[in-house]
Amino acid sequence: MKRVPLWLTIVPLALGGTVYWHYWSGWRDVLRADITAVVPGASVSIGGFPYRMEGNVAAPAITLSGAVKTSLHAASAIVNRGPWQRDLTVIRTASPEVDVAIPALHDVTAHIAAASAESSLHIAAGLIVRQSNVFTTVRATTGLFAAPVTADSFEVHFREIKPRSNEAWAATPPQQAQVVLAGTGVRIGQGAPLALTADFAVTATSRLRDYSGWAAGGTVEVRSLTLADASGEVLRMAASAVPVAGTLRLTGTITTVCPASVAAAFGATRAPAEQRLRNPVRLAFGGTPGAFTVGAPPPGAPTAVRAQLPPCPLLR
Repeated sequence: MKRVPLWLTIVPLALGGTVYWHYWSGWRDVLRADITAVVPGASVSIGGFPYRMEGNVAAPAITLSGAVKTSLHAASAIVNRGPWQRDLTVIRTASPEVDVAIPALHDVTAHIAAASAESSLHIAAGLIVRQSNVFTTVRATTGLFAAPVTADSFEVHFREIKPRSNEAWAATPPQQAQVVLAGTGVRIGQGAPLALTADFAVTATSRLRDYSGWAAGGTVEVRSLTLADASGEVLRMAASAVPVAGTLRLTGTITTVCPASVAAAFGATRAPAEQRLRNPVRLAFGGTPGAFTVGAPPPGAPTAVRAQLPPCPLLR
Protein backbone atom coordinates (compact mmCIF):
# COMPACT_ATOMS: atom_id res chain seq x y z
CA MET A 1 0.00 0.00 0.00
CA LYS A 2 1.41 3.33 -1.08
CA ARG A 3 1.88 5.80 1.75
CA VAL A 4 0.71 9.40 1.37
CA PRO A 5 3.53 11.87 2.00
CA LEU A 6 3.14 13.86 5.17
CA TRP A 7 3.40 17.17 3.31
CA LEU A 8 0.27 16.32 1.31
CA THR A 9 -1.77 16.18 4.53
CA ILE A 10 -0.33 19.46 5.80
CA VAL A 11 -0.94 21.46 2.63
CA PRO A 12 -4.77 21.41 2.86
CA LEU A 13 -4.62 22.43 6.51
CA ALA A 14 -2.22 25.25 5.78
CA LEU A 15 -4.33 26.39 2.83
CA GLY A 16 -7.53 26.29 4.91
CA GLY A 17 -5.85 28.19 7.76
CA THR A 18 -4.59 30.85 5.34
CA VAL A 19 -8.04 31.34 3.83
CA TYR A 20 -9.65 31.53 7.27
CA TRP A 21 -7.00 34.00 8.45
CA HIS A 22 -7.82 36.17 5.42
CA TYR A 23 -11.53 36.24 6.33
CA TRP A 24 -10.86 36.67 10.08
CA SER A 25 -8.58 39.61 9.32
CA GLY A 26 -11.38 41.21 7.33
CA TRP A 27 -13.84 40.76 10.21
CA ARG A 28 -11.19 42.13 12.59
CA ASP A 29 -10.86 45.25 10.45
CA VAL A 30 -14.64 45.68 10.45
CA LEU A 31 -14.70 45.47 14.26
CA ARG A 32 -11.87 48.01 14.49
CA ALA A 33 -13.76 50.36 12.16
CA ASP A 34 -16.98 49.95 14.18
CA ILE A 35 -15.15 50.74 17.43
CA THR A 36 -13.33 53.80 16.07
CA ALA A 37 -16.57 55.09 14.54
CA VAL A 38 -18.09 55.15 18.04
CA VAL A 39 -14.90 56.10 19.92
CA PRO A 40 -12.86 58.28 17.53
CA GLY A 41 -9.15 58.33 18.22
CA ALA A 42 -9.31 55.40 20.63
CA SER A 43 -6.33 53.12 21.07
CA VAL A 44 -7.63 49.69 19.99
CA SER A 45 -5.89 46.29 19.94
CA ILE A 46 -7.72 43.21 18.68
CA GLY A 47 -6.94 39.55 19.30
CA GLY A 48 -8.85 36.34 19.86
CA PHE A 49 -7.97 34.38 16.70
CA PRO A 50 -9.42 31.98 15.60
CA TYR A 51 -12.84 31.66 17.25
CA ARG A 52 -13.60 35.19 18.41
CA MET A 53 -12.51 38.78 18.20
CA GLU A 54 -11.66 40.73 21.33
CA GLY A 55 -10.98 44.43 21.09
CA ASN A 56 -9.26 46.14 24.02
CA VAL A 57 -10.00 49.85 24.22
CA ALA A 58 -8.00 52.07 26.56
CA ALA A 59 -9.98 54.72 28.47
CA PRO A 60 -12.95 54.96 26.07
CA ALA A 61 -14.89 58.24 26.05
CA ILE A 62 -18.07 58.86 24.06
CA THR A 63 -20.15 62.02 23.80
CA LEU A 64 -23.46 62.22 21.95
CA SER A 65 -25.29 65.50 21.52
CA GLY A 66 -28.79 66.27 20.32
CA ALA A 67 -32.20 65.91 21.95
CA VAL A 68 -30.78 63.23 24.27
CA LYS A 69 -27.31 64.19 25.49
CA THR A 70 -25.18 61.25 26.56
CA SER A 71 -21.59 60.90 27.67
CA LEU A 72 -19.76 57.78 28.78
CA HIS A 73 -16.24 57.15 29.92
CA ALA A 74 -14.55 54.19 31.57
CA ALA A 75 -11.14 53.03 32.70
CA SER A 76 -11.11 50.38 29.97
CA ALA A 77 -13.41 48.37 27.72
CA ILE A 78 -13.30 44.93 26.14
CA VAL A 79 -15.43 44.42 23.02
CA ASN A 80 -16.23 40.84 22.01
CA ARG A 81 -17.79 39.66 18.77
CA GLY A 82 -17.94 36.39 16.84
CA PRO A 83 -16.15 36.58 13.48
CA TRP A 84 -19.40 36.06 11.60
CA GLN A 85 -21.76 37.88 14.02
CA ARG A 86 -21.56 41.61 13.38
CA ASP A 87 -25.15 41.96 14.65
CA LEU A 88 -24.22 40.81 18.21
CA THR A 89 -21.62 42.63 20.29
CA VAL A 90 -20.74 42.20 23.98
CA ILE A 91 -18.91 44.97 25.84
CA ARG A 92 -17.36 44.84 29.33
CA THR A 93 -16.23 48.07 30.96
CA ALA A 94 -14.33 48.85 34.15
CA SER A 95 -15.38 51.81 36.32
CA PRO A 96 -17.92 53.17 33.82
CA GLU A 97 -19.61 56.54 34.34
CA VAL A 98 -22.63 57.61 32.30
CA ASP A 99 -24.39 60.97 32.09
CA VAL A 100 -27.75 61.33 30.35
CA ALA A 101 -29.89 64.43 29.97
CA ILE A 102 -32.90 65.48 27.93
CA PRO A 103 -32.73 69.29 27.87
CA ALA A 104 -36.41 69.54 26.93
CA LEU A 105 -37.27 67.71 30.18
CA HIS A 106 -35.38 69.41 33.00
CA ASP A 107 -36.07 66.58 35.47
CA VAL A 108 -34.78 63.83 33.20
CA THR A 109 -31.08 63.80 34.05
CA ALA A 110 -28.97 61.00 35.44
CA HIS A 111 -25.38 60.35 36.46
CA ILE A 112 -24.52 56.68 36.93
CA ALA A 113 -21.23 55.32 38.26
CA ALA A 114 -20.48 51.62 38.71
CA ALA A 115 -17.62 49.31 39.55
CA SER A 116 -18.17 47.40 36.30
CA ALA A 117 -20.70 46.85 33.57
CA GLU A 118 -21.44 44.27 30.90
CA SER A 119 -23.50 45.28 27.89
CA SER A 120 -24.75 43.40 24.86
CA LEU A 121 -26.24 44.81 21.67
CA HIS A 122 -28.18 42.71 19.17
CA ILE A 123 -29.34 44.44 15.98
CA ALA A 124 -31.26 42.77 13.16
CA ALA A 125 -33.03 44.27 10.16
CA GLY A 126 -32.25 47.75 11.45
CA LEU A 127 -34.04 47.18 14.79
CA ILE A 128 -32.50 46.93 18.25
CA VAL A 129 -33.61 43.40 19.06
CA ARG A 130 -32.12 43.68 22.54
CA GLN A 131 -29.73 45.98 24.36
CA SER A 132 -28.85 44.78 27.84
CA ASN A 133 -26.72 46.48 30.48
CA VAL A 134 -25.79 44.91 33.84
CA PHE A 135 -24.05 47.20 36.36
CA THR A 136 -22.43 46.18 39.65
CA THR A 137 -22.02 48.36 42.76
CA VAL A 138 -24.01 51.25 41.35
CA ARG A 139 -24.57 54.81 42.53
CA ALA A 140 -26.93 57.06 40.60
CA THR A 141 -28.19 60.59 41.00
CA THR A 142 -31.15 61.77 38.97
CA GLY A 143 -33.48 64.72 38.69
CA LEU A 144 -36.37 62.33 39.27
CA PHE A 145 -35.32 61.75 42.92
CA ALA A 146 -33.97 64.16 45.49
CA ALA A 147 -31.87 61.40 47.08
CA PRO A 148 -29.16 59.28 45.39
CA VAL A 149 -29.94 55.68 44.48
CA THR A 150 -27.47 52.86 45.15
CA ALA A 151 -27.66 49.18 44.28
CA ASP A 152 -25.59 46.03 44.54
CA SER A 153 -26.55 45.25 40.94
CA PHE A 154 -28.79 46.95 38.41
CA GLU A 155 -29.98 45.81 34.99
CA VAL A 156 -31.42 47.85 32.13
CA HIS A 157 -32.84 46.04 29.09
CA PHE A 158 -34.19 47.78 25.99
CA ARG A 159 -35.74 46.52 22.78
CA GLU A 160 -37.48 48.11 19.83
CA ILE A 161 -40.84 46.72 18.82
CA LYS A 162 -42.21 46.71 15.31
CA PRO A 163 -45.58 48.34 16.01
CA ARG A 164 -48.97 47.32 14.78
CA SER A 165 -51.09 49.86 12.93
CA ASN A 166 -52.35 52.64 15.17
CA GLU A 167 -55.92 51.69 16.01
CA ALA A 168 -58.13 54.78 16.14
CA TRP A 169 -59.82 53.58 19.32
CA ALA A 170 -56.56 53.14 21.28
CA ALA A 171 -55.96 55.51 24.21
CA THR A 172 -52.23 55.66 23.38
CA PRO A 173 -50.16 55.40 20.18
CA PRO A 174 -48.55 52.08 19.26
CA GLN A 175 -45.79 50.69 21.47
CA GLN A 176 -42.39 51.39 19.92
CA ALA A 177 -40.08 50.05 22.63
CA GLN A 178 -39.91 48.15 25.90
CA VAL A 179 -37.64 48.92 28.85
CA VAL A 180 -37.17 46.40 31.67
CA LEU A 181 -35.33 47.17 34.91
CA ALA A 182 -34.17 44.86 37.69
CA GLY A 183 -32.10 45.64 40.76
CA THR A 184 -30.91 44.03 43.98
CA GLY A 185 -29.96 45.85 47.16
CA VAL A 186 -31.60 49.01 45.82
CA ARG A 187 -31.60 51.91 48.28
CA ILE A 188 -33.14 55.34 47.76
CA GLY A 189 -31.22 57.69 50.03
CA GLN A 190 -31.17 56.13 53.51
CA GLY A 191 -33.85 53.60 52.65
CA ALA A 192 -33.70 49.87 53.29
CA PRO A 193 -32.22 47.58 50.60
CA LEU A 194 -34.99 46.38 48.29
CA ALA A 195 -35.41 44.33 45.15
CA LEU A 196 -36.79 46.29 42.20
CA THR A 197 -38.44 45.07 39.01
CA ALA A 198 -40.08 47.28 36.41
CA ASP A 199 -41.59 46.98 32.94
CA PHE A 200 -42.12 50.11 30.81
CA ALA A 201 -43.75 50.48 27.41
CA VAL A 202 -42.72 53.50 25.32
CA THR A 203 -45.43 54.56 22.87
CA ALA A 204 -45.16 57.02 19.99
CA THR A 205 -46.81 57.87 16.70
CA SER A 206 -43.66 56.89 14.81
CA ARG A 207 -40.44 54.98 15.34
CA LEU A 208 -38.27 56.39 18.13
CA ARG A 209 -35.60 58.55 16.55
CA ASP A 210 -35.62 61.82 18.49
CA TYR A 211 -37.27 63.49 21.45
CA SER A 212 -39.62 65.73 19.47
CA GLY A 213 -40.99 62.76 17.55
CA TRP A 214 -41.77 60.95 20.80
CA ALA A 215 -43.16 64.02 22.59
CA ALA A 216 -45.73 64.59 19.84
CA GLY A 217 -48.29 62.32 21.43
CA GLY A 218 -46.01 59.69 22.97
CA THR A 219 -46.21 58.27 26.49
CA VAL A 220 -44.29 56.06 28.88
CA GLU A 221 -46.56 53.39 30.29
CA VAL A 222 -45.39 51.96 33.62
CA ARG A 223 -46.96 48.55 33.26
CA SER A 224 -45.59 47.46 36.59
CA LEU A 225 -42.96 48.58 39.08
CA THR A 226 -42.47 46.63 42.28
CA LEU A 227 -40.33 47.02 45.37
CA ALA A 228 -39.94 44.06 47.71
CA ASP A 229 -37.86 42.91 50.65
CA ALA A 230 -37.24 39.50 52.18
CA SER A 231 -40.75 39.48 53.67
CA GLY A 232 -42.53 40.11 50.37
CA GLU A 233 -43.81 42.82 48.07
CA VAL A 234 -43.95 46.30 49.62
CA LEU A 235 -45.50 48.20 46.73
CA ARG A 236 -46.61 47.81 43.13
CA MET A 237 -47.11 50.76 40.81
CA ALA A 238 -48.88 51.21 37.49
CA ALA A 239 -48.86 54.62 35.82
CA SER A 240 -48.71 56.67 32.65
CA ALA A 241 -46.22 59.49 32.02
CA VAL A 242 -46.53 62.28 29.45
CA PRO A 243 -44.32 65.30 28.74
CA VAL A 244 -45.87 68.55 29.98
CA ALA A 245 -44.24 72.00 30.16
CA GLY A 246 -40.67 70.74 30.34
CA THR A 247 -41.25 67.91 32.78
CA LEU A 248 -43.00 64.55 33.06
CA ARG A 249 -46.46 64.27 34.56
CA LEU A 250 -47.37 60.88 36.02
CA THR A 251 -50.81 59.57 36.89
CA GLY A 252 -51.42 56.13 38.31
CA THR A 253 -52.01 53.89 41.28
CA ILE A 254 -49.90 52.25 43.96
CA THR A 255 -50.92 49.01 45.62
CA THR A 256 -49.15 48.59 48.95
CA VAL A 257 -49.19 47.03 52.41
CA CYS A 258 -47.37 50.11 53.79
CA PRO A 259 -49.53 53.13 52.83
CA ALA A 260 -48.15 55.54 55.45
CA SER A 261 -44.56 54.72 54.49
CA VAL A 262 -45.35 55.23 50.80
CA ALA A 263 -47.02 58.59 51.45
CA ALA A 264 -44.02 59.71 53.52
CA ALA A 265 -41.58 58.65 50.79
CA PHE A 266 -43.43 60.61 48.09
CA GLY A 267 -43.89 63.60 50.38
CA ALA A 268 -40.24 63.59 51.55
CA THR A 269 -41.37 63.50 55.18
CA ARG A 270 -40.27 61.36 58.11
CA ALA A 271 -41.66 57.85 57.80
CA PRO A 272 -43.81 56.64 60.73
CA ALA A 273 -43.39 53.29 62.42
CA GLU A 274 -45.80 51.08 60.50
CA GLN A 275 -46.78 47.42 60.47
CA ARG A 276 -47.60 45.74 57.17
CA LEU A 277 -51.27 45.36 56.37
CA ARG A 278 -52.69 41.90 56.03
CA ASN A 279 -54.28 42.95 52.72
CA PRO A 280 -52.85 45.66 50.42
CA VAL A 281 -54.66 48.91 49.69
CA ARG A 282 -54.69 50.91 46.47
CA LEU A 283 -53.70 54.58 46.48
CA ALA A 284 -54.08 57.09 43.65
CA PHE A 285 -51.07 59.28 42.93
CA GLY A 286 -50.02 61.89 40.41
CA GLY A 287 -47.93 64.96 39.73
CA THR A 288 -44.43 65.79 38.58
CA PRO A 289 -41.03 64.88 40.10
CA GLY A 290 -40.68 66.68 43.41
CA ALA A 291 -44.39 67.48 43.53
CA PHE A 292 -46.24 64.16 43.73
CA THR A 293 -49.39 63.76 45.73
CA VAL A 294 -50.61 60.44 47.10
CA GLY A 295 -54.23 59.88 47.99
CA ALA A 296 -55.47 58.41 51.25
CA PRO A 297 -56.69 54.80 51.44
CA PRO A 298 -60.33 54.55 50.38
CA PRO A 299 -63.04 54.35 53.07
CA GLY A 300 -63.41 50.85 54.40
CA ALA A 301 -59.85 49.88 53.37
CA PRO A 302 -58.43 46.93 55.36
CA THR A 303 -56.53 47.84 58.52
CA ALA A 304 -55.61 44.44 59.96
CA VAL A 305 -51.84 44.01 60.22
CA ARG A 306 -49.43 41.11 60.01
CA ALA A 307 -47.83 41.41 63.42
CA GLN A 308 -45.68 38.34 62.77
CA LEU A 309 -43.82 40.15 59.97
CA PRO A 310 -41.15 42.85 60.41
CA PRO A 311 -42.29 46.49 60.31
CA CYS A 312 -42.55 48.28 56.97
CA PRO A 313 -39.12 49.08 55.56
CA LEU A 314 -37.85 52.64 55.25
CA LEU A 315 -38.34 53.60 51.59
CA ARG A 316 -36.03 56.65 51.45
